[in-house]
Amino acid sequence: MIKTIKIKRYFKNEVSEEEDFVIKEQRLNIFVNDKYYISLMCLPEHFEELTVGFLFSEGIINSYKDIESITSTCTGTVFVVTKDISDNTNTKKRVLVSGCAGGSVNLSLLDYEKLPIVTGSLKISSQELYEMVAVFNKQSSLFQETGGVHCSALTFLNSESLFYEDIGRHNAIDKIVGMSLIKDINIEDGILFTSGRISSEILIKTAKLGIPILVSRSAPTDMAVDISRKINMTLVGFARGVKFNVYSGDFRIIN
Repeated sequence: MIKTIKIKRYFKNEVSEEEDFVIKEQRLNIFVNDKYYISLMCLPEHFEELTVGFLFSEGIINSYKDIESITSTCTGTVFVVTKDISDNTNTKKRVLVSGCAGGSVNLSLLDYEKLPIVTGSLKISSQELYEMVAVFNKQSSLFQETGGVHCSALTFLNSESLFYEDIGRHNAIDKIVGMSLIKDINIEDGILFTSGRISSEILIKTAKLGIPILVSRSAPTDMAVDISRKINMTLVGFARGVKFNVYSGDFRIIN
């Protein structure tokens, strides 16, 4: 996942030639029912998880059971055959999202009026959240070496967690979504951590799974806050060290 390159490093009045580490980037081409659908720029790994999560977020599938078959190549192409082979991909209107790469998603993804109310009864203490944040921030060796990835983790209090990295925060979360669907994980007691800002589309991706608590070490947008309050989700931002802000659903955070 890492490539070594030669650079010139400038520090004050000194210039030195050194080796540096940069993250690898690859184009993932997704075909649905033998028809090209979209290309994503991503890390060259976990193609199937990313594809499943992305198609769920796009509304092409509603669960992993909607997929008849999925195959991927080492060169970055994934072929998906759905059980319903009617072509609804061309009818999707797209909107540019807030991702750094200027990508787009189906406009239907942003239709938060149809989101279910989050009913998860999970509650955690502030101390537990501090400890989880500390673990999350130490998990990404790729970020520590290159500074070039975003991270997401789906954490449970009494079981193992899922952890993924990618060059975009949307991709990292879609990998979490995809593996949750593939493994049929009960996410009602899950806490989703992300390294990136929480915009409306990030919150909606999370809400579609019914995850009760979303935590970021960065900031939310006003629309993300408004939606989280309407659907009863707990939204936490600026989770760093021994501090965090709760923007909605504070009843799930106990002292």
